[in-house]
Amino acid sequence: MRRLAASILALALLVLSAVPALGAVDQDKLKEIKALTQQMNSIKVQIIDKEVEAGILDQTKADKIKNAMQERQQRIEQDIDKGEFHGFGQKKGCGRKNSNAQKAE
Repeated sequence: MRRLAASILALALLVLSAVPALGAVDQDKLKEIKALTQQMNSIKVQIIDKEVEAGILDQTKADKIKNAMQERQQRIEQDIDKGEFHGFGQKKGCGRKNSNAQKAE
């Protein structure tokens, strides 16, 4: 019983001491992520412009999409400037709910 208690205590101390190290964020990596997200956003804008040129999208819809992308990019950059990165999250309309619902039927 004492061995079990000592083992649990040792494990708890090990986990608690490792948590701050895991929580530390590498600022240089965040800067790289920020630069890459800016590049990605720029490429997406170029794609939308090409879709307008090809007649796939109309200009008003393209402007709406680009505005939403710009707002999202600003939020991502603000989070990175705070030392946080939450990933890209689940996009609306990605089809995950529909595909799961179809499997259930």
